[in-house]
Amino acid sequence: MGEFTMPLVPDGLPVSGHATATLNLPQEPSLVDAELDWQENSGQLIVLARDNGDPLLDLPWQITRQQLTVSDGRWSWPYAGFPLSGRLGVKVDNWQAGLENALVSGRLSVLTRGQAGKGNAVLNFGPGKLSMDNSQLPLQLTGEAKQADLILYARLPAQLSGSLTDPTLAFEPGALLRSKGRVIDSLDIDEIRWPLAGVKVTQRGVDGRLQAILQAHENELGDFVLHMDGLANDFLPDAGRWQWRYWGKGSFTPMNATGMLQEKVSGMTARLR
Repeated sequence: MGEFTMPLVPDGLPVSGHATATLNLPQEPSLVDAELDWQENSGQLIVLARDNGDPLLDLPWQITRQQLTVSDGRWSWPYAGFPLSGRLGVKVDNWQAGLENALVSGRLSVLTRGQAGKGNAVLNFGPGKLSMDNSQLPLQLTGEAKQADLILYARLPAQLSGSLTDPTLAFEPGALLRSKGRVIDSLDIDEIRWPLAGVKVTQRGVDGRLQAILQAHENELGDFVLHMDGLANDFLPDAGRWQWRYWGKGSFTPMNATGMLQEKVSGMTARLR
């Protein structure tokens, strides 16, 4: 529902307008109200959940014949027991030439809160293009996220390619995830490292070399180091294939003992339940 004012010679966008809509969020009981206002070459989009005072989206925008800009937008997601919020800025050059010829760039910040404190991560993307045939968009996620007692650190340079209906996200050299914290009361994660350079992610799953290095300790029993290394092919938690092997070492403090382990899993489908 809305009202629009067209120029005397209707050769472009309306010169002013106001539109509203009501939406349903998947798996959420609350309705969401969206409101779009604009005057001449600028406006604002606000999306507000009826059970929450903070907007889910608040996007001030400006538009010219050459460029569409969202400046200092805000977003929040209070659902799923893991509240997120942040800022958003987007620039689309040459937008009138259509999606295939537009040049997209921007910055998305993500703020998380947990028992370990606040975490902040930033996703920079572009300049590049989004295409129904062959997207080419560089991006990099840098920062940290905190949930409960766990802290996750990320430095993930990557390239988004392929069609928008079947995209491929390829991690570039230097891509690394790290985490530390407490999983349960008696087990402390000193560090987990996931090197991701060369790994690709599609709708079908994960492809490439998957590695994990875990260092942890239990205050009374001792500490251990575990390595996992293997090759994934369309791997998902409930499907696909991951040929892997693991090895490690640890100490058992009550007996003043140390030990090593090594095992290989090959030629089978590895599934997580």
